[in-house]
Amino acid sequence: MKRGFLFLSVVLVVLMFATMSCDKAHSTSDGSIQGIYTVYGNGLMPEQTDTFYAVSNMKDFDLEHGDRAIITLGYEIDNLMGAGFAKWYIKSVDKMINTMPLTPLQSVDTVLYSSGIAGVGDFPMYGSHWMWKKFQSVYVGYYGNGNEGDFKLSPVKMSGDTLCFVLNSKFVAGDVPTAQLLSFDISNAVSMLSSTDAAKLLSLDSICTKITTKVDMVASDKVLNLSIGGGKYKKQF
Repeated sequence: MKRGFLFLSVVLVVLMFATMSCDKAHSTSDGSIQGIYTVYGNGLMPEQTDTFYAVSNMKDFDLEHGDRAIITLGYEIDNLMGAGFAKWYIKSVDKMINTMPLTPLQSVDTVLYSSGIAGVGDFPMYGSHWMWKKFQSVYVGYYGNGNEGDFKLSPVKMSGDTLCFVLNSKFVAGDVPTAQLLSFDISNAVSMLSSTDAAKLLSLDSICTKITTKVDMVASDKVLNLSIGGGKYKKQF
């Protein structure tokens, strides 16, 4: 079977969408948007922005402070009052996002966690990888047996203003194309670095991140260590 390096045209259809209808009699507009949100009290914080949505029906869903999920939000806007007075509510919780802790590299069984992914792809709206607040996310694809794999992310060093990670993977190889959004809490990365690198990380206001992982290059029958990186982010941990 020929497989492309970047292949993620599968699963997790998490497209942002917006629909709007206008009721002229009542001068209102309504619609919905979908994205990744973090629960904060009785509101939601969208990923990669500083906006906050107070929602009216948080108690109708099994959500707790700090949860992250793909959520569809509904809204109603009084056209006379404007969007600043919109009423927001949760239409559906589409998928909970499991946030994983970091793992010191010396604690990873690299023989057991030695699977090679097929590549990374663009998660709708957010890209293949991004850092937001204390979360590092990466959207990976691999060929397995249909079950989700197990992944461990380890901080290994600072290179200038770049925090470097190693991602180790474990899954049963197969023919089922699988895409998985991985999200890690990197707030304690400093504790896993050398004293010199820890001091450097603590001194920076903004950082880049780079992730190195094993990639199965099927066409050449090789597994290579490849890296993805780019983008500078405000450090908020």
